[in-house]
Amino acid sequence: MSTIKKVIEVLASSDKSFEDALQRALTEASTTLKGIRSIYIKDQSCKVQDNRIVEYRITAKITFEVLHKWNAGAVGSPETEQAETPGTGGGTPDYSQVEIKTQPDLPREVEPGGSATTAESGGGYSG
Repeated sequence: MSTIKKVIEVLASSDKSFEDALQRALTEASTTLKGIRSIYIKDQSCKVQDNRIVEYRITAKITFEVLHKWNAGAVGSPETEQAETPGTGGGTPDYSQVEIKTQPDLPREVEPGGSATTAESGGGYSG
């Protein structure tokens, strides 16, 4: 059986080195991802103050295996699932309390300007 892989893109920084920034990205990603197989450095840059490098920045792509329900030892595998409690709906989600909107909230004020890459707009690296 072949495996399915997924790729995410992450940003990380360090005041020590590119390698430390890369390790920080991998360490943080591994807290929520299982089955990490590779990390690819897409981009590197540095923040400079007073002619000195003060921050090393990386953009990396992390590849991990998609874990299936039937994988032994995986979260949610038949071996680790708890028995169904009678009267709980047989595992079917209850959406009766969810409000469904069929129309967008219009009109809304749109503020011109801003950029997805400037820190003031919440994008990119702050600093």
